[in-house]
Amino acid sequence: MRRLLPALSGAMILAAGAGSVPVAAASPRAAGVSSLSQTTNDAQRCDTYEAYGIRLCLALVSSTFTGQATVHAPPSNCAGYRVHLYDWATARPVASTSRRPCGETPSKQVTADASRFQQLTAYAVLEMYNSAGTSILYHSTPEITYS
Repeated sequence: MRRLLPALSGAMILAAGAGSVPVAAASPRAAGVSSLSQTTNDAQRCDTYEAYGIRLCLALVSSTFTGQATVHAPPSNCAGYRVHLYDWATARPVASTSRRPCGETPSKQVTADASRFQQLTAYAVLEMYNSAGTSILYHSTPEITYS
């Protein structure tokens, strides 16, 4: 997995339909993304949120999904953040990093085998929290499907 860090820092792939959504939108489906991504074996999908200097990436290498984020200018009320790998079919997290301080970047990598996801499809989510533990920002990548 160490070789993924340069890949996650490399060229950016922006995709339509991804991005920051209200916390209430719990999945790309809820945010209006309804189609499955192109099926692939090795892939990387990244998305940015320029207002906060956020870059969130999801990579698939072999049969392992990996998510990682960089945050250069978090909101002033940000106390911490986590990176999650979500199952596209259930809109539930499968794996997550521990909560990191907002000033710590890049995040730890979160990994999970593709077999843990229904329909073998995942997306990464960056979730920021205030000091009370309330979600204040939710940002996601486009999904990737393992075949």
